[in-house]
Amino acid sequence: MIEPIRKRLTAIFTTVIVVFNVLIMTFSFVVLHRSLLLGVKTHLAEDIRDEFIFIYHRYGLESFQKISDENHFQVLNKAGEVMAAVRNSAGFNLALNKDLLSAAFSGKQGFETKKIGGERYLVSYFPMDNTYAGRAAVSLAGITDEENNFLRIVLILSPVMLLCSYLASRYLLGHAMKPIADIFTFQETFLSNVSHELQSPLTAMKGNSEVVLRKERSAGEYREVIESGLKETDRMIDLLHNLSLLASSKFKPLDLSQKRADLDKILLELLPAYTPAVNAKHVSLDITDATGVSCVCDEGLIRRTMENLLNNAVKYTPNGGSIKVSFSRKKGKIAFTISNTCEPIGEKERENLFEPFYRGGKSHLQAGGKGLGLYIVKYIVRSHGGDITLDKTDGNVFSVTVSLPG
Repeated sequence: MIEPIRKRLTAIFTTVIVVFNVLIMTFSFVVLHRSLLLGVKTHLAEDIRDEFIFIYHRYGLESFQKISDENHFQVLNKAGEVMAAVRNSAGFNLALNKDLLSAAFSGKQGFETKKIGGERYLVSYFPMDNTYAGRAAVSLAGITDEENNFLRIVLILSPVMLLCSYLASRYLLGHAMKPIADIFTFQETFLSNVSHELQSPLTAMKGNSEVVLRKERSAGEYREVIESGLKETDRMIDLLHNLSLLASSKFKPLDLSQKRADLDKILLELLPAYTPAVNAKHVSLDITDATGVSCVCDEGLIRRTMENLLNNAVKYTPNGGSIKVSFSRKKGKIAFTISNTCEPIGEKERENLFEPFYRGGKSHLQAGGKGLGLYIVKYIVRSHGGDITLDKTDGNVFSVTVSLPG
């Protein structure tokens, strides 16, 4: 689902970047054209002032016929007739601009661009005295060459620009879309796992109900089926609670109702529920003195954290193993560690233990569970501004430390 969106957005981004580059090139071309034209205007105005007007006032009209210049220069009367011209301008035919001629006799210099014989010229009308006005024209072939060179470079670089635009779009979009892609992946995995996890208890409940309804049963048999259904219902309720936490874990921290809570009291309240399982497996349970250990937290969520960790420890500790719970205070933080003996855990397996629905090796599959406990614990702890780490111990000991702001 995300790939078509990525391709469509890449095309849109590429188009936007290309259009932006075209606008930049167009603006650059306009600036280049105006800059070159301004340079030609300035140069022509200097030639008019320093050469043509100077010669006219010093030597008169007759002197122009002896002069040859790269610029075309003509002297006009008020009617627009050519009264004198430099030698190279004798056959230079240019349509008269009456407005500029009138402005020149009013003392104002004006410019226009004209195309003559397929070549562009910059033409200037300028005042000389009350009797005559001057007209000078300079070829813009140099400007045309510069503009063509610019356009040629742009044309050569266009494929590179398109490629860079495409690659830049993919790179930027990849970074921008990563959180969205992660959410889509998370959503697909979430829905797939929810369907799988709910199917098993519902199938078991449906099967038991169908079997018990095939014939008359004793009250004890009906009770057994009902108790089994209640257990499956409790499992689904617990699963749905975890899934609710899981669904929000990718988007925001938990909303906490915080107050100071005694961690030792929470632990002592939880232990009786695990005593039968600990005794049945002949597991030794060692708890360090935690009197007075407290922190500001959401007591219900921290209780759930301890319960999940204790549940994992009891579940995965083999017969005759041991469980240790210890508390410490360091640098303004409260930490508690729960360690238990277990079967060896590989490094790759350790790296994935906090991933949702990850069950690890065979021992984890045999012990049951949904693979959500450690992920939910991590989410709760991080929402409190704390941290959870797997301590490095030997391969037969699993040790988790939770640190919380004091």
